[in-house]
Amino acid sequence: MSKKEEKKSKLFNVLKIKIQEIIKSKYDIHYDKEEEAAHFVQQQNMTMFKQLELIRGVETQDIIELIIVEARHDEKKEAQIRKLMNKGFLYNGERYVRFGKSASQSKDGMTIFIKENFFDEALKRTQLDIPIKEEVIPKYEGYRNLVFSACTIIEEDLPYIVIVDEYKKVLPNQYVKYMKEVPSEWYDKENDIMMPYDKKTIVEGYQDISLSPFDGFGIHTEDISKRYSLHMGFDYVARAFQIRIPYLKGVSVEAPFKSYYKERGIKKIKDVYGRFHNVEDIDCIWNISMFKAHGIFFEHFKEKAWDKYLEKLKKYHYRIGISKYTHNTAELNKYARMNFQYLQCLDLWNPKYIKAYKEMKINEYDILSEENEGKIIQLAKYSTDMLEKIIKGDVFYTLKFLGLKDSKGYTSRSNYVKAIMENEDMLRDPAIRSSLKRKLYKSITEMKYGKIYTEGFYHIVVGDIIGYMEYCADLPVVGCLNAGEFYAKTMKLGECVSFRSPLVDPSEVNLVNIVENEMTNTYLNYFENQDLCMVNMYDLTLPQQGGADEDGDAFMLSQNEILIDSKIHSPIVIELKDKESVKKVKYNKKNITEYELKSRDSRIGEITNIATSILNRYSENPDKIKEKSDDIALLRLTQGKEIDYVKTGIRWGINSRMRENLEQLPYFLLYNYPKKLKRYEQLIKHNRGIDNKDDRVMLNAYHSCSPLNELCEYINKWEQNNLNITEDSLNNLHLVINPNVENTNSSLLKDIKHIYNEFSSEYKKILEDDPEDEELTAIFNKYKEKLLQLSDNESKVFKFDVIVNHCITVAYKNKSEDKTLCWALFGDIMVRNIKCNSNGRKRYTISASTKEDVDAREFLGNYYKLVIEVNEGVNI
Repeated sequence: MSKKEEKKSKLFNVLKIKIQEIIKSKYDIHYDKEEEAAHFVQQQNMTMFKQLELIRGVETQDIIELIIVEARHDEKKEAQIRKLMNKGFLYNGERYVRFGKSASQSKDGMTIFIKENFFDEALKRTQLDIPIKEEVIPKYEGYRNLVFSACTIIEEDLPYIVIVDEYKKVLPNQYVKYMKEVPSEWYDKENDIMMPYDKKTIVEGYQDISLSPFDGFGIHTEDISKRYSLHMGFDYVARAFQIRIPYLKGVSVEAPFKSYYKERGIKKIKDVYGRFHNVEDIDCIWNISMFKAHGIFFEHFKEKAWDKYLEKLKKYHYRIGISKYTHNTAELNKYARMNFQYLQCLDLWNPKYIKAYKEMKINEYDILSEENEGKIIQLAKYSTDMLEKIIKGDVFYTLKFLGLKDSKGYTSRSNYVKAIMENEDMLRDPAIRSSLKRKLYKSITEMKYGKIYTEGFYHIVVGDIIGYMEYCADLPVVGCLNAGEFYAKTMKLGECVSFRSPLVDPSEVNLVNIVENEMTNTYLNYFENQDLCMVNMYDLTLPQQGGADEDGDAFMLSQNEILIDSKIHSPIVIELKDKESVKKVKYNKKNITEYELKSRDSRIGEITNIATSILNRYSENPDKIKEKSDDIALLRLTQGKEIDYVKTGIRWGINSRMRENLEQLPYFLLYNYPKKLKRYEQLIKHNRGIDNKDDRVMLNAYHSCSPLNELCEYINKWEQNNLNITEDSLNNLHLVINPNVENTNSSLLKDIKHIYNEFSSEYKKILEDDPEDEELTAIFNKYKEKLLQLSDNESKVFKFDVIVNHCITVAYKNKSEDKTLCWALFGDIMVRNIKCNSNGRKRYTISASTKEDVDAREFLGNYYKLVIEVNEGVNI
């Protein structure tokens, strides 16, 4: 295992319990070892785990001091949630109390509870010895609980960091859309009176827009890039890292500031506390948009704030954590999947499809005809062409589709892929064919709601590095990019579209120019082969693209001509009161509980669905078009508030007129919600044969001539014509078995069959609820334990290899037997057996190639060569 794989594979086990179980147990849960194991979920490393290790004095991967409690927003359970947050609960006789949650955990309704006897010490460590009397609780909790961010710890002393102030500027006279509150009235039926209120109204006009061009990012030396990449186990140098330390988060990007300042004659720079630092001593220049505790520490320690912060970090042995980083683009696909948010905010409407709808001739319309091909169908054809190759049995595309990258220097995590590579007969193995079919069906279903491939991929965003270096040295801040310009070495020079999720309004799609100039060529060539994008500081890119920050946000960049030509030009929607938050309150259990009750869900998906329902309706009425545009703009601002809700505590309501759009979604979106699709089919069946329209039940979806409904209809028809996977599978027991190990013990075979049946029953129920990865891991571990505990008639435990061979035998006794558990638990052993049993058969390898190679095959923008060899087999 490589150093990189070893670092990534270090996982910790943490208990995860749903509030329903806590309530059912009357807040006193008792689990035996088996039940406990079933509730463990695997978590990546985080700085909090190291703090617990220091408190307890021993290292372990089972984190029993913390329990994740899932309690999503539910008004019916408000009293129980309140009790839980106030008093905690007992687990196996020990009390656990509320400790905190990260921003992402908050959106998923999760809260971390800690053993009561660990609470005081852990709180002191996460507060860095500074107790809080009053704060904006949502914001403070988010920053204190950065210790729960998954990250890789850099095991070395902190670098020499200088903190500068945040740079702000104003872009004058920008023509934008914004919200204005206008006095209005609503009718109170109960009291039969008109009541005044301030109506949120969308207006257009010129405004001066405040901008923070370097919000969330700072810079570091090339030496830091190399050292941290070495610590991470990379075989390349990453140029930017997303940093996590208590109260500090953001992206640090490499910059040649030492040579740049030397050329400008600058030997010292001044920090935000008024002190000067020798440039040659500095490793990182970060700012207070990254250092979230600047206000807290400055209030207590004034100009010594940063020194005291570093003292606290050293006292508690904190190290820098890295939660994201730039990749070597040679390892990345150059195509990414679009989504319905991106596509519906482009002008992809097909005049021929619209005409068929208007003339009520849609049933006569041949959507598969090339003559009727709209822009969205042209985009989809790359994806359908690729899947057609897989359906027809193309080995190369099948291996790539199943997850293989480059077989030279890369080991696929999929044992199915390894099996096919060792013996071509495994392409017809029932387990592999079943898995491939499921994966194909899933991909096709996702294509129906917009997940189609196109040129382009995601890039971490940073601000103008030249401008940042100028600002930090108190030079005139000019930068190296002009309005409308991006710098990304992964893209060709010229026009490019930029997307960021979640995307609501068409104005959020950004059309820019990818450029180079003398400054970028002199100082920033290290962007080469990095998924890194630098934006300018002279336009509204950051507020335009969903109010983006430069603390790790990513933009999807594409130079597909259809996407570029389909950009809708309209005024950018701006929130003029950006980042407003609730007032400070006492930081006590009562107010923390109120914060918990209000922050257990996210309405981001709901807002997106309302926008989707509006955007996919067709109208030629100017008044309706204007209303639609204003509604979408208001939803864009509402979405921005919702995204920041965890930090600010402020969210906007959605009026009943807008909410009515949730009653009927566009037809294509049902494929993202299987239960809604099933309900739609039931309603269609119910209405069939009812002649009187007034007696029919309203459907939960509508058809329209929108591009995404066109795409959905196209994929449905294409699927009917192409998804014909033959069932000529092979029983490969002779390949997957170890011929040198016993596999005929009838009693053991019978016991294994019983466990398999039990697993299949439970597994099917879990799959119905769209399980998370940790839930699947838990069920596999549960049944692995059961299998390995099997004994013979004399109560002697069977040897491991004997049990495995019998498990394989039961799974392959007939083609219809479910083989999921067997492959999940013993896939690596089966691959070894295949290799040993395949002497003289074809085996495959895939290596990276170039477009110029006549034998090269293209997959998602990269080129590979498929090599066929003879498997010489090995002894078991």
